[in-house]
Amino acid sequence: MKKNILAALAAACALALGGCTSLHTAPDDRRVTVAPALGDSVWVTDVRMAKGRSQCYTLQANIANNTSSVAQLEYCVIWLDSTGMEISTLLSGWQFASLAPREVRGLTATAPSPDACDFRFYVQPAR
Repeated sequence: MKKNILAALAAACALALGGCTSLHTAPDDRRVTVAPALGDSVWVTDVRMAKGRSQCYTLQANIANNTSSVAQLEYCVIWLDSTGMEISTLLSGWQFASLAPREVRGLTATAPSPDACDFRFYVQPAR
């Protein structure tokens, strides 16, 4: 009886510890594009969008540096209206971000107007 209980506990521990090893899977969001040149070194872990007081959306993309060195990145957010057309702004260009080793950081952007209702998020190595 004790052997059965010990075997069951050992199996449960093995299953639990096996779950501690995680493989990264990018968010299943077609609005997010990570440059292939980044490989597995940088991950977009999740993306959130919410309306603020100004009735404009704010986007937060959480980026993880999976390396033991500093990651130099550029990111760009393109805002879209309800018909899917791009809303051009002065801030539509690439922004620089530097992530420390193993750092996870939320990169944010605010829509230029209340007409923006969707986005495209791009991240690539800094040039």
